[in-house]
Amino acid sequence: MKNNVFTDDVKRVNIPNITFSITTILVVIFTISLGIYEYQRDHEFRCDILHAKLQLNNYTRNDTSIRVTIIDTLGNVLYDSHEKDISKIGNHLDRKEVQEALHYMSGYDIKRISNLNGEKYFYSATYFPERGEIVRSSVPYSAPLTTSLERDYTSLYYTMGILTLIVIVLYFKARLTHSEQDKQRIKHQLTENAAHELKTPAATIYGYLETLIDNPTMPENKKNEFIERCFIQSKRMTNLLLDMSVLTQLDEVRFSRPTTNIDIADILNQISRETSSQFEERNIEQRLNIPESLPIDGDSSLIYSLFRNIFSNTIAYAAGANVFEINVNISKDKYTFTLADNGIGVSAEHIPHLFERFYRTDKGRSRRLGGTGLGLAIVKNIAIQYGGSARAYTTAGGGLTIEVILSKK
Repeated sequence: MKNNVFTDDVKRVNIPNITFSITTILVVIFTISLGIYEYQRDHEFRCDILHAKLQLNNYTRNDTSIRVTIIDTLGNVLYDSHEKDISKIGNHLDRKEVQEALHYMSGYDIKRISNLNGEKYFYSATYFPERGEIVRSSVPYSAPLTTSLERDYTSLYYTMGILTLIVIVLYFKARLTHSEQDKQRIKHQLTENAAHELKTPAATIYGYLETLIDNPTMPENKKNEFIERCFIQSKRMTNLLLDMSVLTQLDEVRFSRPTTNIDIADILNQISRETSSQFEERNIEQRLNIPESLPIDGDSSLIYSLFRNIFSNTIAYAAGANVFEINVNISKDKYTFTLADNGIGVSAEHIPHLFERFYRTDKGRSRRLGGTGLGLAIVKNIAIQYGGSARAYTTAGGGLTIEVILSKK
């Protein structure tokens, strides 16, 4: 059943991602193609305008500054306004503009070097079938003409601007989509894991109560023992539900940091007093190396929950420790707390996973101690909400250190 659920999750995540990726690629390709087309079309349009002007001159021959050549259908030059000795001019039948004129009534060629004087010309030819002649006008590539025929990069700049805007929009859309998908995935995982975690205490309570109901003559001491066990399991369920509630709020509610000024030093001292008897039972000495005041803008209940979870984690799992030390490094805009024990520590392969939800290094021991597997996940989420982070590493000389960074405002 779990495999099917996982497969369904993959399908739900992958299908929108694939569709979104294909759409993005198509939009980008279309935009680039449109830009290139407009770029090419702009150059052709400029050539068409000059071609139309020269075509008009082919009919009127009013502009004496334009070189005019008359060619017969075999390519022989009959007249050239800039060359009196037409015998010097070779056959023009293979010229591009002449071939186009014979086939399409008009044609032009761009930036071809004249065999007569070695200059570059723009040629425009018109075919007059009734006379069996082709009239060709040509203008040299002067600086003004070159400028007028230069490609206009405006369309490319415009396209790049639109493309950049599209990419930015799609990027943020992708981030938002992935963020929502991640939230749904985490929520689904939390629900699945919670159902699994609740199943054991619920089944235990059910079993004990069923036994009590089926055996009304059970000795009182045995009844009390069963009731006490039911109480322990119900307390475990309550703790689990409370931790899940905190995580759900941190995940789903848009966090708005309170502007109320609170003192972390007061909160740490309060937690130290509350847990002193538990530390004494385990022969662990608490050392709070903190100043009298550590002001921060925030919610006292969340800050309390963050540090209380670390204290509780140390009490439950710092086997072999005799010192639990809290230090703080204060900078202009943040606090960096280190909460370290000198116990046997945690194996290296477990450290990267300590802040994952329901992750336990020793599942059996954790459940016996009433752990929910959510404590350090809550620590990390609260730290992130306060513009910081949380990480774990091995204490120098042995043990585990939790580092928590919180921004002051």
